[in-house]
Amino acid sequence: MAATPFVDFSGLPVNKNGPHGNAWGLWGVDDQLGTLNYLTDDVVKNSAKKEIRTGKRVSLNWSMMGPSNPRFARMFTEVKLINKAPLKIAHDEELYFNTQISSQWDGTRHYGYQEEKVYFMGHTAEEFEKSDVNGLQTMARKGIAGRGVLIDWYRWMEEEGHKDIDAFSAYGITFDSLMLAAKAQGLSLSDFREGDILFVRSGYIHQYDSMSPKRRRELHEVYQKEKPKNIGLEPSKELLEFFWNNRFAAVAGDTRLFEKWPCTEAQWHLHEWLLAGWGMPIGELFDLEHLSTTCQELGRYTFFISSEPLNVAGGVASPPNALAFF
Repeated sequence: MAATPFVDFSGLPVNKNGPHGNAWGLWGVDDQLGTLNYLTDDVVKNSAKKEIRTGKRVSLNWSMMGPSNPRFARMFTEVKLINKAPLKIAHDEELYFNTQISSQWDGTRHYGYQEEKVYFMGHTAEEFEKSDVNGLQTMARKGIAGRGVLIDWYRWMEEEGHKDIDAFSAYGITFDSLMLAAKAQGLSLSDFREGDILFVRSGYIHQYDSMSPKRRRELHEVYQKEKPKNIGLEPSKELLEFFWNNRFAAVAGDTRLFEKWPCTEAQWHLHEWLLAGWGMPIGELFDLEHLSTTCQELGRYTFFISSEPLNVAGGVASPPNALAFF
């Protein structure tokens, strides 16, 4: 079987006429999968064979009603129940929600290079009005399935005595601290494999769900006036090189934007590099609480993940419908 195309991080951008860091054309001129190309049949088969040992399953999906108080700016989930009586004893329903209100995969239509105003593979907003290019349908065709790896940074920080982390501030998780957390779990750089799906637990959902009524009121007032701040990975060259050279298929976390917000390192802005540059899906607001306890109990931080995004032609983002298997 032919090797998956690859160039070292130092060889980016692939398209020398395109924006910084892009991998446009690495997997073909018409590619819409980006780093999901690493999820070959062999990669998925071997991951399932090695990781599914006990039959234990863990949902990674936060409630669609999750961020209810304080609420974010996006449309909240509404459920319209339709009683079919007296015609029949049955119900239908209609759901109204923003696909990024709770756990989500950001697809490649979501975010582009801000200065150049282009998306993955150089596509534009004008193209999106006329075609379904870069839509969710391509991602949904085979889903996102493979070996998941959790770096439980928040648990490690608490064990190190850092109990005062505010997940609702612009706290940046540095690359060095991420690697220290991985090392504490017994993971080294050589343990990561091509096609891995990386998860980082920052404590955001843990703190959201356990928030005091007073804190909820305070943040609610703030969110009416400005975009919420959040803990997240600190963008850096070292972090991007780690993502790229390990050939991760996708990355995800429990925080609102995966990277810290506001972003103060524009040249390493993760949403630009990952979504617009590499076609790498970014998972946000994944519920990693049960996953965290399961990994600790089993003494292993790798598992098989299966996720099926919505099959919506031209779609931008999707609830993950994700399960971790042990």
